[in-house]
Amino acid sequence: MAVWFRRAPQWVVLPLLLILAGLLPPGPPSRAAASAPAVVLGDEDAQNVFIDSGRDNQAAVPPAPSTTGELIRPSPTPSVLTWRAGWTFVPILLYHYIRYPIPGDRQGFGLSVTPPMFHQQMQYLAANGYHVLSLHDAVQAVLGIERLPSRPVVLTFDDGYEDFFKAAVPELRQWGFTATSFVITGRVGWTSYMTWSEIQAADAMGFTIGAHTVHHAMLASLAPAQARWEMQQSRDTLAAVLGHPILDFAYPYGSFNSYDMAVAKDLGFECAVATFGSPWHWRDELFYMNRLRIGGGFAMYDFAHWLGGPPYRPGVTATLPTPSPAPTPVGLSPGATPTASP
Repeated sequence: MAVWFRRAPQWVVLPLLLILAGLLPPGPPSRAAASAPAVVLGDEDAQNVFIDSGRDNQAAVPPAPSTTGELIRPSPTPSVLTWRAGWTFVPILLYHYIRYPIPGDRQGFGLSVTPPMFHQQMQYLAANGYHVLSLHDAVQAVLGIERLPSRPVVLTFDDGYEDFFKAAVPELRQWGFTATSFVITGRVGWTSYMTWSEIQAADAMGFTIGAHTVHHAMLASLAPAQARWEMQQSRDTLAAVLGHPILDFAYPYGSFNSYDMAVAKDLGFECAVATFGSPWHWRDELFYMNRLRIGGGFAMYDFAHWLGGPPYRPGVTATLPTPSPAPTPVGLSPGATPTASP
């Protein structure tokens, strides 16, 4: 191997070394690479140890911002954004907490975006002409049923934490943005989680509520019957409380297999989202749609880059639109208590 490297032309060796080092910019995944393996774990799950602490596992370390205030990597070009027929470019962002992290809590820091940083991110979207879509809108576009607006983006929040309602919802409503909150139904009302009244109020405001299992279960590790129960029961509980079908599902920890994908489709979900770090979606893969994880320490320059948008400029702001009044939270609907697992 060493002899080959010495004899090979430099133009062959250098790209190979860059690929091995992971320094070449990633492009849209190939169709073959997007095929579902038997068990799928998101990048953050493969790199970190699962800790059942009522929170998701630790986020991967975000890329460091440039010291010069410029993007480290070039933004996608129009030719990349229209890479080939069948792929659709819609960044789906994955959030957990919108809060100030607890000092010394490294895991919580990786999952937390502070309210000022979240405001900065939403202001960037508004100032640069982004259209915040629902997951349903994104699915319709991926299927070719609806046309995408310019600069589309989808916002999702996992686990159903109370700061979605208390911090994210007010900020989103200021800008007229929508979002999806994936709720762990067995933890509703726990400390730091939303109550049923808050979930109902968010739903009444036009935010989408999605299912995230009953116990935040790592589905790929469960027996088939138990995995199906986790998915179906969370769907049924939310539907009973909100009075309408639940069409969106998120795999906890990005853990699922081909059986779980088939169950999600069989249960009538319109899509299921995973944790793959890509903004690209294939029309035949609506049951493991990619998401881009946004966490603590994520620089605005990288936020802009992941969206494929213009570079972040600190002085650029947007005018807040006039929000509509919030509805009054209501009580828990009858029949919302989860049944016993099999």
